[in-house]
Amino acid sequence: MAEVCKWLGFYLCMRNSPQTDAIQGKDLQTYDAVIVWKESPTGKTGGMAYEVMLKPAIIDAPKRPLSPPKERFISKEEIIQKLKEAEERRRSAELTKLQQVTKSKERAQEAARKAEELNSSFSREAEKKLNNKLEVTEKNKNEQLKALRERLNAHAARVAAVRQASEQYNSELKDRIHRKLEVSQEKRNQQMKVIQERLREHEKHIKDVLEVNRQFSKATEQKLIQKMEATLKNRENQLQQLTERLKEHEKHVIEVRQKKPVNGATSPTNGNTSNGCLDEQATG
Repeated sequence: MAEVCKWLGFYLCMRNSPQTDAIQGKDLQTYDAVIVWKESPTGKTGGMAYEVMLKPAIIDAPKRPLSPPKERFISKEEIIQKLKEAEERRRSAELTKLQQVTKSKERAQEAARKAEELNSSFSREAEKKLNNKLEVTEKNKNEQLKALRERLNAHAARVAAVRQASEQYNSELKDRIHRKLEVSQEKRNQQMKVIQERLREHEKHIKDVLEVNRQFSKATEQKLIQKMEATLKNRENQLQQLTERLKEHEKHVIEVRQKKPVNGATSPTNGNTSNGCLDEQATG
């Protein structure tokens, strides 16, 4: 608004410039005053700056009219006529001043109207720019929220896939461990059957040997009986140890089933190792 007023004042000044005023100094010499408007050097609003330049008048100053001779008689009609002329001049001067004031008011109103139009146009442009900026900001915000939702949905899908794969892996691992335990139990049962069969065959062989040895002499028979008893005792000790180991193995299998799947993954190997040891002892 201050910028508009400044340019409006400059326009009015240029429209009526140059204005010259006759100034008389003490030496009665005539000067012309030229007023030049310019921008304020401080850049502050609400003020005006101008320069006043004085120069000698181009035209000669009008000479003062000579006073009429005192001896001249002025009639009443002349006085009335002069008063009328003075009244007309006064009215003309007042009318001229009134016209100038009216023109000044019109110019001020026109300037205010233009300033109001400029201010309204500036307000509309500023509001339009602000609305565009708000629309762009809202659009960017919506796009960012949409991208964030897409990333969150993708992350949730990946988490669900990983959870499903983990559950499937755990289920498969449990199934493999269960199958291994079943195979180990089946192998252990088969080994127990083989051992029992061998023990029965061994007892039968002992009975056959005892029956054959009855035909020998008593001394030889006594020695043979002692030897067979020692052998039978050793076999009983071995059978007892083997039975204890089988019980420990069964206990170990039960503990493996009760433990976690990861810890139980190595139990079939240990069971096979113990079964192999039992086979070696039975063979020996």
